[in-house]
Amino acid sequence: MRNPSRRRRVHGFVLAAIALPFALGTLSGCMGAPVPEPSDTAARIAKATGAPTETPPVFASNVEALAAAKAAYGNYLSLGDAVPSMRSESWDGYLDLTTGVEREGLIRGRELMEENGWAFTGVTRFDSMTIQSSRALPDSTWEIRAYLCLDLSSTDTVNKAGESVVKSDRPVRSPMVVVFVTPDKNSRQLLISESPIWSGSNFCS
Repeated sequence: MRNPSRRRRVHGFVLAAIALPFALGTLSGCMGAPVPEPSDTAARIAKATGAPTETPPVFASNVEALAAAKAAYGNYLSLGDAVPSMRSESWDGYLDLTTGVEREGLIRGRELMEENGWAFTGVTRFDSMTIQSSRALPDSTWEIRAYLCLDLSSTDTVNKAGESVVKSDRPVRSPMVVVFVTPDKNSRQLLISESPIWSGSNFCS
């Protein structure tokens, strides 16, 4: 049974933390479906759900799915760190890595930053990614849900005067649930569709 209470509504966190351009979008992915609570193990990993027999798996194993998810998310963070504004040539390419509520939140978050004259600095990192599930969806596209630790320790958001607008007590490592989907049933490309903060036990401390 899915447990909606384990997903934190993250809009308040975003406005308080002002962590980074992508976070203003990706941490707002609270509108999607809730995810199951992970086990009490440190790895926070569950076995992949079985795909319907008529839909062959896009990835042969969780190891293969994990490698693809790591590459997709790492590319997403790198591009997000480098996008200077919504008017830059790299903005559209960055948006193309997302879909659904992730894309919508990304746009809203970037608009908020630019309205306030804020700029992101630093490098965003992640670690400890594990696969929670990997399954075919009804339309035969593929979905991967992963847990990871988002590391903001080397990032900042500053105003026009170069002063930090990030609260001093904001978390620098946050547990996340990132959902990847393929754009069509024959694709191995992974798009980020949502990435809420995990509100269960903090496995990133």
